[in-house]
Amino acid sequence: MSLFLLALCAHLCGDFLLQNDSLVAEKNAGRIRAHLKHGLLITVLTWLATHCYGLMAAFFYAVLVGLAHLVIDGAKSWLEKGKTAGTQLFLFLLDQGLHLLVLLAFFPLFPTTTPDPRVTAFYQRFLPATPVFALEMFGPFTGLSVENSLWIAVTYLAAVFGGAVLINRILAWLTDEAQTEKTRRLSSAIGVMERLILITLVAADAVAAVGFVLAAKSLARYQELNNRDFAEYYLVGTLASFTLSLFAGLWLKSIL
Repeated sequence: MSLFLLALCAHLCGDFLLQNDSLVAEKNAGRIRAHLKHGLLITVLTWLATHCYGLMAAFFYAVLVGLAHLVIDGAKSWLEKGKTAGTQLFLFLLDQGLHLLVLLAFFPLFPTTTPDPRVTAFYQRFLPATPVFALEMFGPFTGLSVENSLWIAVTYLAAVFGGAVLINRILAWLTDEAQTEKTRRLSSAIGVMERLILITLVAADAVAAVGFVLAAKSLARYQELNNRDFAEYYLVGTLASFTLSLFAGLWLKSIL
């Protein structure tokens, strides 16, 4: 499971954390260079995340994952052109589902699901613990296993950063409102911080404090809420973000 979670972390970082708006725009415009750049990023991140399980196995795994990612993203960009926001939301969900299947499909390339002793021996010359599993040194203090630590990373990456893309697409589908670039970026930044706080509060069993976060957010937009269209848009976005944060927080609470 740790191997899959590492590959999934690489995917989430490459797709949501390290992929900027300009690259997304170039990909949507059908520029092959942008797709190749993103595919290379996924390949490098995947190899870095999994190489402790075998250098050559991780290399072939990363190359195949990167190529598959390139094909899936290219097909999605082509199919999205001229489609409604609802269809684009469906294609986004399908795109992410296919990426997860690809990560699982090429696992037989690895001869074992335990770290390669030759790779770990190399890192042990410089590090107090084996690569990837260096989190184990914090075990006595946190009480967390490596797998649980990786689940926490995956949950935050998916809900906080992946959630930003998902919620923007849901809003576009439900409201048909086109945001300006500045407004969209500000809303996404606020949403990222909001979900980061909410997930942590729910996981820490401090649900009562969630109300203060939502109240502070509403207070900042108090005047704008007099506009019914904006109020509906704001409510949909806030509830979608809160729902995602709630489920992510409850999941983290169950494994902590």
